[in-house]
Amino acid sequence: MSNEVIHREEFGDVAVLHIMTTSVDTNSATAIEATATLTDMRPITVLDFGNVAFINSAGISALLKFVVSARKAGNKLFAMNVSPHHQKIFKMVEMSRFMPTIEERDLAAYR
Repeated sequence: MSNEVIHREEFGDVAVLHIMTTSVDTNSATAIEATATLTDMRPITVLDFGNVAFINSAGISALLKFVVSARKAGNKLFAMNVSPHHQKIFKMVEMSRFMPTIEERDLAAYR
């Protein structure tokens, strides 16, 4: 079994960060940040929440910091495969304003 927290996929100007854990907490959010350092980011970065069942407050906080710093650097961020419950949370903390949700089919133009 792999201990990989993030699986990174790149094509053209796009990086897709597939979150491989079932929860986003301080540890996995730190791994997201380490995988997508601002100097290594693509102009478009997509976080794939398909495996995520739980996001705690520390995970939300770390994600918000990452999202804000990436946007300040001029990168476009998107989320995909976000559950309806997590979409509500993202809206409540205004994360969806800076990291809107897209569908996987929207990436087809970039592949």
